[in-house]
Amino acid sequence: MTKTDRQIFHWHISRSARRALCTLLCAWLLGSPAFSQQDDSAAKLKLAQSFERAGEWEKAATIYESLLEIDPEGFVVLDGLRRSYTEMNEYDKAINLVHRQLRENPSDESLLSALGGLYDLAGKTATADSVWHVVLGRDRQNANLYRLVAAQLIDHREYERAIQIYLEGRESTKNQMLFLEELASLYGALHQYEAVASEYVKLIRSNPQQVSTVEARLSSFTGREEARRAALVVVQKEVRQTPEQIPILSLLAWLYMDGKEYDAALEQYRLIDRITKANGHEIFQFGQRAAQERAYAVSAKAFREVVEKHERQDILPLARLGYARALEELSAENDTVAQLFRGTSTTSSENARVSESQQTFQGVLALYGGLTRDYPNTDIAMQAFFRIGTIRFDRFFDLNGASAAFDTVRRLPQNGNLVYEATMNLGEIQTARNDLVRAHREYGQLLKIVPEPYRDRVLFRIAELDYFEARFDTAAGSLQRISMNLANDLANDALQLLYFIQENRAAGQEALAEFAHADLLARQRKYSEALALFESVTKRFAATPLLDDAMMRTGDLHLLLNETDSALVVFGRIINDMPTSILRDRAQMKIGEVYEVRLKDKHKAIEAYEAVLANYPTSLFVEEARKKIRVLRGDSI
Repeated sequence: MTKTDRQIFHWHISRSARRALCTLLCAWLLGSPAFSQQDDSAAKLKLAQSFERAGEWEKAATIYESLLEIDPEGFVVLDGLRRSYTEMNEYDKAINLVHRQLRENPSDESLLSALGGLYDLAGKTATADSVWHVVLGRDRQNANLYRLVAAQLIDHREYERAIQIYLEGRESTKNQMLFLEELASLYGALHQYEAVASEYVKLIRSNPQQVSTVEARLSSFTGREEARRAALVVVQKEVRQTPEQIPILSLLAWLYMDGKEYDAALEQYRLIDRITKANGHEIFQFGQRAAQERAYAVSAKAFREVVEKHERQDILPLARLGYARALEELSAENDTVAQLFRGTSTTSSENARVSESQQTFQGVLALYGGLTRDYPNTDIAMQAFFRIGTIRFDRFFDLNGASAAFDTVRRLPQNGNLVYEATMNLGEIQTARNDLVRAHREYGQLLKIVPEPYRDRVLFRIAELDYFEARFDTAAGSLQRISMNLANDLANDALQLLYFIQENRAAGQEALAEFAHADLLARQRKYSEALALFESVTKRFAATPLLDDAMMRTGDLHLLLNETDSALVVFGRIINDMPTSILRDRAQMKIGEVYEVRLKDKHKAIEAYEAVLANYPTSLFVEEARKKIRVLRGDSI
């Protein structure tokens, strides 16, 4: 064996010996009383902390006291015992503990602040103030010391005293920008809303980039009109003093928007646009925000200003599109109101309604047509064609015109999502034409290309077609798959249709098939034919569970045909003649809506909604009925 070999051999022996020695030492320690005691203390500490979390302060204090005998200087134990004594209102004991800690750490400002807090809780306010005076006196320029003291007062919900501490800190440090958010929060807790707004205005002055943050903070208060009005007073005053500060003007515009004072908000954005030389861009962005808020009248006004000035060619197409969309929504509102309050109808009056709708939307269609001509083969043109198709289908039931528009969208590959939506609508148009084979074909082709978010929507349309065609097993299978995805918005619709099919199969294939065909006629807007078929179902299959659903459909169809009195009779029969029907609460709500919206009889509408509360206290419509009663009575004003 060489010298090197012997050295390696001895090194291995030495390393093995060291391992053996360590193993023996660990075994000895684990079995020693000291280690066992340490392990026991750790278990006790966890137990005490668990009692704290459960609010069992006396049990926690007992364990902490036993631990303190083992480790008199343990910070965790002392702190836990102080909390326990405080919660038990044993303030003298807690104070003694803090004094004990301060003997070891006399310069600890946190402990001193806590001591002042304990004296304050014990009712010794003067002593507490003296202790806090000592804390603050150590460094009058140190903002954190003021925060320590204020935190104690905030914990005790002494907000006004905490405010005074923060204000004292500002004076001492000569820094009026200190504690802005802290003071704003405290003023808010005291409902001193002008003071809240003043603090946030200071924050914006010191850091203009904080406007969005301030808006978010203020939004927690401005749900109360008194708070929003108070903030308006402060911000308007600031604007008068510094009329061209963009961040303050933006905040003022936001406050107007928050209160739905959209015209006032638009005026502020005009100022901002002028001052920043944005050439209409600020007004355009306001128009977009107003449209999101469904404030279409002022949105249209903003977009029109941008269009008429022609200063920003980069946003002109979008402004024109936004203007057309806003007018479309306004036309839809007017058209809906006209439908609701039009008198009793026949088939000819339905034709008259379509004619009036065409007059309402002709200007909008002209705007969209101009976009398709001025920006051909662009995303703008694609969106315009899509809106043309939507109006022609939804408002005029012009199946050929709508089909042509949606087909054009499919030939312009600028926007994939619009292609999918257009194809979905083309499937619906084929359904309306009663060409269910082509409808299946449209949806089937679409299913091969759509991304995952669209698949369930397409599958639901296919399941509806199967339902209309009385292929109930196939429809149920598709609906089952859709309903399993609870995160999908369609899951509830799928569950409802699935439940309806399963519940009414017992009525027999013929009854359910006739009901489904009547549903198809209603989808095709053949309201008179659908009504006649549903009435036939109520007579031929009166002994089946389909009866109340068929009755509900007839009531709805009477409303679509503006036969208000007949609708009220049907809804009343569901309530009075079908004591076991699960649709009675819905029928009662319908009666209320007829009196409220169609007949403008506020008194009878309130009576109908009150009947929902009285007779169906567990109904899903209870909250909606209660809200409608408050509005009709003027309680919410």
